Amino acid sequence: MVVASHERANAHEASIQPLIERALADAGWSARQLDRIAVGTGPGSFTGLRVGIALAQGISEGLEIPLVGVGSLRAMARAAPAATLAARVPLLDARRGEFFLAAYDLEGRELLSPQIVENARAVEQLVGGLRGRALLLGRAWDPVASGLEHHRSEETDLPHARAVALLGAELEGGHPVRPLYLRPPVATLPRLGPNPLSAETRSALAPLASEGAAALGADHPERQR
Repeated sequence: MVVASHERANAHEASIQPLIERALADAGWSARQLDRIAVGTGPGSFTGLRVGIALAQGISEGLEIPLVGVGSLRAMARAAPAATLAARVPLLDARRGEFFLAAYDLEGRELLSPQIVENARAVEQLVGGLRGRALLLGRAWDPVASGLEHHRSEETDLPHARAVALLGAELEGGHPVRPLYLRPPVATLPRLGPNPLSAETRSALAPLASEGAAALGADHPERQR
């Protein structure tokens, strides 16, 4: 399997297309030889998910081949060491001290659906409620502050393209691919007053304007000629 990656922060749109071209060149393939596209659907950054999914949809439609969405936490679980007989609990940094978390059994079946967990203590409580042994995955977790079993590697620290590709080949296609957002956007539109130039505002202000003009004329009779 050929894998291409970049480490440029906030450069998703500028970096993905060249990476795809490089991966195809390294594999000795043309785009027409592809028979399926897989893309990570989150949870993750709003911008990264939007850019990645939009590009994957464009390639899928342009080549007329299936598109398969793969959950980011599921991809991390897929990359866990096969010899470890434990439930896989992938974690991602959700900022604000929170975590994105899910849990899967050895066969990839979902034990805990993707969710936001408010702090490390809540993570420990959720993991403690699972039956049997559990293995935490990802660089978001600090094993020093916890006695929970933890595994780190290049392919499980974050969602890895290799695991997304493997799952994309295994999962059934044909379903709509949408980003998984577990919280609303941080940015919100400001609450502005009515537009003073709108027709509705002008109609509402017309009586006030007439009253003001009449009062002005009463104060200055010489203007009423």
